[in-house]
Amino acid sequence: MKRILFLFSALFFVAVTVSAKKVKVTIDGTVSPSQTTLYLIVNEDTAHAQLLPIVDGHFSVTLKVDSNDFIRLHDWKEWPERAAFVLIPDSRHITVNWRDGSIEGSKMSKKLKEVCREIQNKSPEGFHIDVFSDDPEAWKEAHETGNRIRQQMLMEQRETILRSVKENRDNVIPAWIVFCYYNLLDEHFKHEVDATLGMWQKHPILKLLR
Repeated sequence: MKRILFLFSALFFVAVTVSAKKVKVTIDGTVSPSQTTLYLIVNEDTAHAQLLPIVDGHFSVTLKVDSNDFIRLHDWKEWPERAAFVLIPDSRHITVNWRDGSIEGSKMSKKLKEVCREIQNKSPEGFHIDVFSDDPEAWKEAHETGNRIRQQMLMEQRETILRSVKENRDNVIPAWIVFCYYNLLDEHFKHEVDATLGMWQKHPILKLLR
């Protein structure tokens, strides 16, 4: 009986994943005073990016998307991994605030933001050791130590990516993680992530990686 229930649950998960329903969502919010450009990009289809009007530091848009789509709000079409807001339409109304980085009305969007922040905080990018000496040995030692620490940070970042994919395999978050951070993984971690990703491999955003 337990096996039958397990198989039913697995089939139900696959069905939900493959046939995401259409939802109507209103997204509004406040941007920084200096911001004059704001794009809305669904599933990284930058060729059809929508330029949103900003009036007195505010914007609002209503659209219909799949419930598993990713909606990126950004002042650039490029660099999705640097976007302040990537939204998952799990409610009818989502509000964002560029001034404090907050998201209201979307539990999944908040979770995605937290996951991405944790992964980015593990990045060795920008890490360096200051050397206040003219001694070549001091520079050599600092260089070797810096490389060792960066490799350790990269390993921790890869472990965080894999853990985040495993912990969220019941929702769409892994698709965005893989889209943004797959290139940071070595072959071992890529194999582990691929084995965990399951049906999310068929998400439209991941077709862009092939």
